[in-house]
Parts: sequence; C-alpha cells; structure tokens
Amino acid sequence: MSIQITANDLGPTLAEEGTAAHREEVERLADAVRGFAPGAAAALVDWAGTEISRLRAWAVARSALMERIADAQAQAEAAATGRGAFRLIA
Repeated sequence: MSIQITANDLGPTLAEEGTAAHREEVERLADAVRGFAPGAAAALVDWAGTEISRLRAWAVARSALMERIADAQAQAEAAATGRGAFRLIA
C-alpha cells in the first residue's frame, strides 16, 4: 500500500468536496496510520460521525504520517552515513 501526500494535498479538496467524495483515499490513510494513530484512524472512517470530525481526524492522521516518514528518512540517512540518529522527546 502506498499513501502519497504532496504539496497539492488532498486537504483543500476534502474541505471543498467532503470526505465521502474521497472515501477510498480516506480509508487508505486510516489503514496506514491505524498502528500509531488509532484514534485518528477510527474517527477518519466514522461515517456516522460529523464531517468536521473526519476533517480534523484527517489533519491529525496526515501529521502523524508525515512525522513517521520524516523519522524513517532521518534513520535511513543516519544509517547511510554511519552516524547515530537521535530523537528529542519532549
């Protein structure tokens, strides 16, 4: 499974057309983040819930996924250069 989040993001389209119009993409995102953002994933595909709840869940899920991608890239870069990587936890 591949989730692509680009500069021409799905966000503005979701806000304009609604989550139901992009159900497949929304469900793929929920599947992708379920392991590390389970609440956002559940709210994202709660079709009995409100649209605003799904849009907020989309923002949380997208942010969580982008953070995971950045972490994975930093770890890969550190491994490639032989340098240790660390992550500041506040």
